[in-house]
Amino acid sequence: MTDEEKKNTSKAVELGFIFFVVALSIHSLYAYLKHSAFSSSFYILISGLVVFYVSAFVKRKQ
Repeated sequence: MTDEEKKNTSKAVELGFIFFVVALSIHSLYAYLKHSAFSSSFYILISGLVVFYVSAFVKRKQ
C-alpha cells in the first residue's frame, strides 16, 4: 500500500467513525428521551468509544 493509499484509508476510517458516533449518539438520545431508558445503541456507542481510546492508548505506549 502506498503512502497516498494509507492516507486516504485513514481519512475514510476517521470519517466513518465520526459518522457512526454521531448516528449512535442521536439515536441513543432519542431513545432515552422517548423511553426514559438507555437503548442498545447507547451501549454500542460506549463500547466503541472504549475500544477506540484503549487501542489509541496502547498504540501510543508501543
